[in-house]
Amino acid sequence: MRIYISMNETNCLQMSEKNNTDEFTFIGFSSLPLMKFWLTPALMFAYSFTIIENIFLITLVRVDNSLQTPKYFFLEHFSFLECCYTTVIIPKTLYNLITNMTTVRFSTCILQLYLFLSLGATECLLLAAMAYDRYIAICYPLHYSVMISHHMCLLLVCFSWLGGFLAAAVPVILISQIQFCSLRINYFFCDIPPIMQLSCCRIIYIEFTISFISSTVLMSSFTVILISYIQIIITIFIIPSNRGLHKTFSTCASHLAVVSIYYASGAFMYARPNAQETVETNKLVALFYVVITPMLNPIIYSFRNSNVLQAMRQFLHIKKIIV
Repeated sequence: MRIYISMNETNCLQMSEKNNTDEFTFIGFSSLPLMKFWLTPALMFAYSFTIIENIFLITLVRVDNSLQTPKYFFLEHFSFLECCYTTVIIPKTLYNLITNMTTVRFSTCILQLYLFLSLGATECLLLAAMAYDRYIAICYPLHYSVMISHHMCLLLVCFSWLGGFLAAAVPVILISQIQFCSLRINYFFCDIPPIMQLSCCRIIYIEFTISFISSTVLMSSFTVILISYIQIIITIFIIPSNRGLHKTFSTCASHLAVVSIYYASGAFMYARPNAQETVETNKLVALFYVVITPMLNPIIYSFRNSNVLQAMRQFLHIKKIIV
């Protein structure tokens, strides 16, 4: 039986060399016309709002001296990442909905898949770096400036971006070698589960490799976040000031809420076995973490922060005076 599976998988990869795939067709939400009606304006609003709030946050961090700290350095990169993350998916989806042009070239689909996975993995690693920054700031405040230096910040950010783009390379290379028996993607963008469903045969080692890499990125970064926040919670409970306790705990609660949503949806989509068999459910989950989560992240992470609000008031007041 093992020999048969191995030969079958080899044949599938050999067949891919003769693959004349030029274009895929997205099925998207064609079976739900009412959903298509309200989805277009909803996506336009969500994308515009996400880009505007993230660009405004980046500008705010750049121009306000009080925000020139490692915490907001990470938030600046996080905001830029969210802009890229949504831009990879939403504009193409809107174009398909408005024009009813649902085809995409194979090379474009693979590029979109690679960028989407790379940015998703980068976000995992960047969230872990942000959690580590908060851990040092709260648990070792006297050593914070030494442990989280500008050099360390650059190192953590570079590791996040490089690690994310390297982690996505292997799954995308493997998927690009698969022989497809259908060119109709029952989804609204190029993602692993719906593309794997088009394979002519089930290639076990490719599924295992993708699941292993996804699980490694998700679990390693989530472990760093979990350990960091456990240490933070232990520390804040021994803070004598009730005001300091409440402020720190509310900040951690906001971070943990977003992290939990992001990692839960990521694990549901990529780390569980046979993820490609529940495409309709995956569509709804994908809409949530591609559209809703990036729109809410700046509000939860930044605009509920008193320092950011103060910087915003000063920035808008200066603009008002100039005008």
